[in-house]
Amino acid sequence: MRSLRASLLPSLTGGVWGWVFIFALFSCDRYEIESYYTGTASVHVDIDWESRFGKKPSGMTIMLAKDGDSITYTDVTNDVERYELHLEPGEYKMLIFNLSSGEFGSMRFFQMKSFDEAYAYAEQLQRTTGFWDVNVSYMREPEAIGCAVDTFTILPEMIDDEFHFVPWREKVENNKEEVALKEVVEPMTTELFVRVRIIGIKYMAAVIGNISGMANGFMLTQAWRREQSGYHLLDNWHLASTRAEVDSTNIGYISTQINTFGLPRGRELLSQRDSTSNTLSLMFTLIDDRQLVFRYPVGKHIRYRGAEENGYFNKHDVTLELELLIEAPFFEDDEVPNLPYSQPTGTGAFEAEVAPWGDDEVIDIPM
Repeated sequence: MRSLRASLLPSLTGGVWGWVFIFALFSCDRYEIESYYTGTASVHVDIDWESRFGKKPSGMTIMLAKDGDSITYTDVTNDVERYELHLEPGEYKMLIFNLSSGEFGSMRFFQMKSFDEAYAYAEQLQRTTGFWDVNVSYMREPEAIGCAVDTFTILPEMIDDEFHFVPWREKVENNKEEVALKEVVEPMTTELFVRVRIIGIKYMAAVIGNISGMANGFMLTQAWRREQSGYHLLDNWHLASTRAEVDSTNIGYISTQINTFGLPRGRELLSQRDSTSNTLSLMFTLIDDRQLVFRYPVGKHIRYRGAEENGYFNKHDVTLELELLIEAPFFEDDEVPNLPYSQPTGTGAFEAEVAPWGDDEVIDIPM
């Protein structure tokens, strides 16, 4: 301020204009800072996680493509029940899925800049294979992931496109109608249930298996599974028979259930598959430590529960459970695993002389 006064002294002594300037400088009205608003449409998105996906996640990703295929907006948020957008006129495609792409350990995400081409791909399961599954790479069981997809248009007449200048502390009111969207999240994984009838089940000590021909991922915005396939490991079997049934007949059932993306795109219906589309392999360890391998072409025996076999498959049917039954009425007694008589070593029971199994030898038992 001191330098300002010094620079003004010559003009002040020179005439009245200096006094006019001083008066104007110190008598200006002071206005509160203002903000301005250009019209956009308010879009409220309500997300239903419970009815189809089954649970509310801790976070979600929302992505938008405006006037085309390229993703123009991405946000990761913990507000998973309601989300608010302010959008300019245009055609929008929207994708919502739980968590973020970096939080899934069982899958990776690709083409995430393209709305139509975005997909998830199963990560590989790190496991040492044995003699019965040599050179097989397994997919990890996918974690639960659900998607909601929608398209909508914001028209110019839906927004208030005037400029509004208001004190910055005040909220700007949009005079136009708000857009409300209700989205239901659909699960993108399903379950495969496998049940196998075993003859000679009392001679079984352990079992492990795999199944081929299962989809290795899915398209995020189309619900369809990828056309490419891979192997799932089946290593968590349970005895599905009572002890009394096993003791009286020496016939019983084993079962397992895994999470999966489902069948590849174009192979959902039985008419789209042949018997070799999927192969079930089972490796049994007997109570005398022998190991036997059974392989079954089961492409015609996997079914989506409740799906109509009318030549048409709805994309939402991919969330139906899958079922594979190696038992009657689909398989006769000579077409299910039949384990040979065996006794634990050292029991004193009669044992036939059997040539030792080679470490790298796969023993296929015909059906």
